Amino acid sequence: MVKFWKKVEDVLLESPEETMGFSKELTAIKQSFMIKRYDFSSPDQVEDIKRELLNRRILIVNAKFLLESFDIAKVKRIIEELKIFLREKGGSMARLGDYYLILTPNSIVKIAN
Repeated sequence: MVKFWKKVEDVLLESPEETMGFSKELTAIKQSFMIKRYDFSSPDQVEDIKRELLNRRILIVNAKFLLESFDIAKVKRIIEELKIFLREKGGSMARLGDYYLILTPNSIVKIAN
């Protein structure tokens, strides 16, 4: 006789990560990301932002002071430098409102449009 129904216990996977769709290989990577708020107030902070991203930080960047204190052409050059860095690493950037940006460090964490 063919069994059509399974017990719920038979369907459950070995771990919460598997249940949520993460493979065992990605579990270690998934656990090592951190979301951090970052106040971006000077062009000199670009290297620090890059370092934070290389350390697997997802940054919520407050750029209000930068936008209000510097020439828009300089701010655009700074943002373009960050975009190039993110493109090389597989990361992404998006705007959150008028003064905030979100930056992801690599292709594992993506921003949906």
